[in-house]
Amino acid sequence: MTECELLEYAIYHWVFGGDYKLPGLNDRGCVDPEFFEDYPVKTNYQSFSDQFLSIKNDPCLSDNDALMLCSGGVDSSLLACFRSQNLQHDSQSLIHTSYVHHNNNDLQKFINVLDVCPSNSFVCSINETGYLSGIEFLSKHNFYQNTYAPTLAFALSLLGKHNFSCIITGSGPDELFYGMEKYSWDTFEKLSDMPTAKALEKLDPSYNLQVYSKLLNSEGRELYEKVRQKRQVLYESIADLQMNIFDSQRLLAYTTVTAQHMQLFNKISELFNLKHKTPYLNNQLVGLALSAPLEDLVELGSDKRVEVGKKYLKKYLSQYMSEDHVYGKKIGFHAPTTNFVFEYSRSFLIENIDYLPSWLDKDKTLDEIKSRFNVSNQSTDYFLYSLLNVIKFKIEKLQ
Repeated sequence: MTECELLEYAIYHWVFGGDYKLPGLNDRGCVDPEFFEDYPVKTNYQSFSDQFLSIKNDPCLSDNDALMLCSGGVDSSLLACFRSQNLQHDSQSLIHTSYVHHNNNDLQKFINVLDVCPSNSFVCSINETGYLSGIEFLSKHNFYQNTYAPTLAFALSLLGKHNFSCIITGSGPDELFYGMEKYSWDTFEKLSDMPTAKALEKLDPSYNLQVYSKLLNSEGRELYEKVRQKRQVLYESIADLQMNIFDSQRLLAYTTVTAQHMQLFNKISELFNLKHKTPYLNNQLVGLALSAPLEDLVELGSDKRVEVGKKYLKKYLSQYMSEDHVYGKKIGFHAPTTNFVFEYSRSFLIENIDYLPSWLDKDKTLDEIKSRFNVSNQSTDYFLYSLLNVIKFKIEKLQ
């Protein structure tokens, strides 16, 4: 990474760019206008039912040597049901990650899947030591990503000698059928009168911008302006399609969150000599979903939480699993990152402060680090994780 990319990573947990072979993106990672020429397309349940049925025929879902990451959410649940039918008397292999002594787990959801689809199951329980070993593994391979990456790296390292052909993930539906999942529907409504590019900039999850903006020196402020301009090109490319904010924010999610996940799973799979397969992210389903108005794909009533998404996918899964499972709330992959890195980063950051990037003010950063340990740590604070990886990058680069 260049210094500009390192700053972008520090703020966004990912460096924007690249299509990762995703339908509808060009080689710069921006949307391809030609892919959306048919927008808006009127769809119904049958339109998507046909697409879900075709996904069942994806060769990876008949591969007995494949390993599937299964959270227990609707996306991976449907794939597990498909695989169970395809493999018939052979058991599929599923892997689930769970955090020790933490409520950010969907283990019961995973058990629900096993009740319907008896499988060879790997449940990887991850504590602070395991999570930190995942960070170390990734830094040694010069790969820096979001807060779930160490979890997956550690989980795969536990498997030992299993000759899996690939890892299957349910990537895609969160973004295709809702968009920026961290926001409720009324957030988009409030932005509907704002110029689209400006609204998208507000929605783009800049996890650590607030804290880093206080620590940047003049070099850092110049670098951040370059980062901002780079991502502005993305916002403008989406705005040029002249979709409303609901459909525009979904494209923002696809070009950032989906692309980020593809990079994460592709790279970590490669480090373990596996291929990464994503049955949902084919041309037909992506094209249909992103060309359909989002309002047609959500169950929008008085409840405007993110759970209103995936209307047709949930209806389809209801053929295989109970409504309690399909419509029950799911936690998702949320690592208790700050708790895990808190004590370790206390000493590491102080001892390695000389490896701080030149674009950060050393005194201000040191004061910020120390202040973090004078208050109780918050699990939603990703600054320590970010800075930890930034310094590890600088150390690895010099070795």
